[in-house]
Amino acid sequence: MINQTSMIFKRVGHIVLISVLMLTLTWANPVDINNASLSDLQDLPLTEGQTRAVYEYVQYHGPLESIYELVNIPELEHSDIEALKPRLILKPDENASTNTRLQDQYRKVENWTSTEGASEGLMELWLERLAEPINVNTASYDDLVSFQNVSQIDAVAVLKLRAEVDSIGSARWLRNAIGLSYYGYRNLREFVTYSEPVGGQWHVWYNMVMKTIPSTNSTEEDANQLFVRKNPPDILHKFSVSNSRHWKAGMSYNRHLGEAHRYFNAGNIPEVKLSFTLADFDLGPLHLDRLVLGNFSATIAQGLVMQSTDFRSPRYSGYGWNKRVNGIYSDLSRTQQYALRGAGVQGSIFDKLKLMAFASKNDRDAVLNTDGESFTALITMYPRDDYNYFVQDTLDMLNAVVEVTYGGNVRYEFTPGTFVGFSSYESLYDKELRPDPLLTLILPANTGLFLNSSGNGADTEVAALHASSAASSLWDAARSNRRVQGLEFSTVISNLALQLEWAVLDKDSRIMSVKNDPRALVANAYLQFDNFNFMVLYRYYDLGFDNPYQRSFSNYQRYKSSIFEDWYYLKNPAFAYLYNGASQPQAERGVYVSSRYQMHRAWLLTTNFDTWTRVADGSRYFRTVATLEYRPTFNYRFRVRQKWQARGRFNIFAPTGYENRETILTARMRLSGFDQLQVTYSNSGTQFDPRRRLTIDLATGANNNSAVGQAYSPGDALGFTVTHNYTTSFKLIGHITYYKGFFWSFEDTDFQVFDSPNGAIRWYVTAFSRLGNHWAVRAKLTWDEGSAISNYAFGAPSASSRSVQTGLNYYAEATDFRIQLDYAF
Repeated sequence: MINQTSMIFKRVGHIVLISVLMLTLTWANPVDINNASLSDLQDLPLTEGQTRAVYEYVQYHGPLESIYELVNIPELEHSDIEALKPRLILKPDENASTNTRLQDQYRKVENWTSTEGASEGLMELWLERLAEPINVNTASYDDLVSFQNVSQIDAVAVLKLRAEVDSIGSARWLRNAIGLSYYGYRNLREFVTYSEPVGGQWHVWYNMVMKTIPSTNSTEEDANQLFVRKNPPDILHKFSVSNSRHWKAGMSYNRHLGEAHRYFNAGNIPEVKLSFTLADFDLGPLHLDRLVLGNFSATIAQGLVMQSTDFRSPRYSGYGWNKRVNGIYSDLSRTQQYALRGAGVQGSIFDKLKLMAFASKNDRDAVLNTDGESFTALITMYPRDDYNYFVQDTLDMLNAVVEVTYGGNVRYEFTPGTFVGFSSYESLYDKELRPDPLLTLILPANTGLFLNSSGNGADTEVAALHASSAASSLWDAARSNRRVQGLEFSTVISNLALQLEWAVLDKDSRIMSVKNDPRALVANAYLQFDNFNFMVLYRYYDLGFDNPYQRSFSNYQRYKSSIFEDWYYLKNPAFAYLYNGASQPQAERGVYVSSRYQMHRAWLLTTNFDTWTRVADGSRYFRTVATLEYRPTFNYRFRVRQKWQARGRFNIFAPTGYENRETILTARMRLSGFDQLQVTYSNSGTQFDPRRRLTIDLATGANNNSAVGQAYSPGDALGFTVTHNYTTSFKLIGHITYYKGFFWSFEDTDFQVFDSPNGAIRWYVTAFSRLGNHWAVRAKLTWDEGSAISNYAFGAPSASSRSVQTGLNYYAEATDFRIQLDYAF
């Protein structure tokens, strides 16, 4: 009996000891509810619905000041709150600390530092804001709308709240702003504080990227890969230093893929970018937003008049993730052809009159005519080269023209978000602008195809190239010019934002008359609710509106479906960069509609529809994309993306029509520690109109009498991606894909387009590691190998000969790398 009793006490003692140890371990690692992720909350004694309710309450209402604020969550009972007490701690919102922002948000920062293209300059601004947040009580309208997913409606809601209260004192107050959307609040709170930040803090940022992975001129399915050779690799260095928010200095150097080092141009001017910025000074009634000396970027309104970048973004609306930031900023991006170098200034008078002015002098690459004293067009080349190894008598295109550009914008703001503005710029060139495509660009044997080929319906855009012969009292060396003016209007009415921009290219030097001048118009309306938003956009660009700084909304770039797209018709294959490197929109007239609807906590639907006419030849297009995402739980996401696109389907006799269908299925499972598994399947197909000239009888080599042509081009792909975080500072990403036919994909930090007729396997491995609190390194290795391709169109190969004409068997194989090093202090 005594032994039995002692055994019972021993067991009870063990149970008590184990319970104490478990409680000790539990209390030793309490959850910081104000800074916890959704996955961090999964270990709490709550149901899945309760866990999500707690997470969304903190994100929606701001950090908790007392545990008893949880009583405001309907999903929680009193017993649940009592059970949570020993498991939770309340720390201040770490986002408010400028010393830890870069570290706390590094998962976002690591993606920003890898961004290329039209948004590259924005990432530099957002990194600055993350390190030096702005005071929401003094932020301007332009400051607020510069962030992703912060709309004009959100910005006005914050400004109205600020007018109603003496000061916005916390995230809780900010969230209570009437009209501020959930996503606007979520994206804004990471970049603002609620008092004046401590001044005098030093911040240093260095970024180095070396890669052989080709870049594209946009993130679009039909984007053009801009490269000729892969050696030497692309290399980019960026360095910037700032002290408080008042000044910043930076420099960058970029050698594109296949280029030789070029530190100075022919005029001994450094090819590196240098920039110095003074910002945020009050000079009586004048507030200086920014004064930038050296390399700077300039963006006005919706990009119809001015946006100085070499890259384009398809369907660039300026909303959501597709943000456009207006104003003058320092420029350390990869942009070279349309980089501005000189001085830019931006400010306001009495917070009502907004002013922006800039002046630049820089060299431009251009295609010179045979006389060497005039040029046909500016050209964006990547890599930048003279390309004389193609055609020995081609005149050097590098730095062939000197351009002086000056302009500005004046805007009067009636109320927050409601304003009218006028903008203008003029570019002067030291050579006459005299387009001569027949003599300068096209091979003599192919001149008859210009404006006469059914496959090149946009040749009229080439014929509409801007021409000028003019002098200027401002610059004695000027031989031609290009002048663009525009008007803009914007207003916010409750939860509706309206925007309009109109521009004209002055062809006759009569500023007060626009009767004979090409014009362009963009107008949009944006309606916003917490769970639903809707946008409609209209654009119309005249054929002759040849503005190289235009980056407004469009589906395609200029000269698509023109003779510039077919390098084999041109005197120098490098002239195809007139199309491949083009970043200004094609002349289009159309309507675009998009929406985002959170139907249920588990269901999200996004749609966009575009119907437009190509002005060059009247070809009609439509494009519809619908994406449905289902999240039964936080850890599982299933997404289907369906696209339909067609050209010429409104005319059954059109010889260049097509219809494209694409389906992408994605299943993603999120694991603990930010690990995840993803499976993607893609199926696509393009149906072409019959083209008899494309059919060949493989047996005889003669034309086939069939009227089918290349009727259908299918594409399939299946890919797997695994992300594993070994520690909080080291992770590996592995991916493998089999594809056959056309396929496009976002690969880690790169956008790539592929096409393999017989199938190919592609894999990549990415390693990312933070080396302490300031250094980070990212390395990526890719490998792609296609199946053997055999061409027997002209007879089977002989035993001793394997050439292009007699049957070619070959494997397409490529290996590329990308190395990135970041330092942030």
